[in-house]
Amino acid sequence: MTELYFIRHGQTIINQEKKINGAHVDTPLTATGVSGAQAAGRELQQVTFDQVFVSPQKRAQATAKLVLAPNPTAPAMQIAEQLHEMDFGDWEGHLIKEANQDPVLRRFFADPIHYDPQSFHGETFTSVVARGQALLHQLVTAFPQQRLLIVGHGTMLTLMIRSALGASIGEIMTQPQLDNTSISVLQGTADMSFTLPRWNDTHFLANVSQKAN
Repeated sequence: MTELYFIRHGQTIINQEKKINGAHVDTPLTATGVSGAQAAGRELQQVTFDQVFVSPQKRAQATAKLVLAPNPTAPAMQIAEQLHEMDFGDWEGHLIKEANQDPVLRRFFADPIHYDPQSFHGETFTSVVARGQALLHQLVTAFPQQRLLIVGHGTMLTLMIRSALGASIGEIMTQPQLDNTSISVLQGTADMSFTLPRWNDTHFLANVSQKAN
């Protein structure tokens, strides 16, 4: 069995400004984002990781470095291109309240089966789920009996974990997305059977102000 720890990146400037993050925008962590990542690091400092995989985007890498800083046995980070955030095309960097005026984007939560982002050059749920499941299969096959840390993004990791547990695209957005610097743990085998003993855990952030979306 492979044990996979997932952490969403810390709050960024774009999160704080209530704008859409995505695959092509990348702003630094805020003070809250740094504090949250440090708190996650303290929470996991006694956990021994065999492998660490991180999104190619800077906000995830900055978070991973802070999380791993107090961990004396931490291995080197490896970049996994499949972990980049879902692509929201032309809407990236725009205010969420403006984007919500787009009837296509409103389907993202309300009707994901019919979410078709071609009009603004975005990525489909099918594409994100496919690359997430391909990476998961690769990891549980290559690293049986190992403990992995994966640092990435709210939408990408939410879809990756929920689809691994059998959620269809129609069901996949029925629960809130992962919070910034939350910890989730997925246990799985090479036959792609998974259990979820820990989901969106933020109890260690009690003294950190988390205001990201």
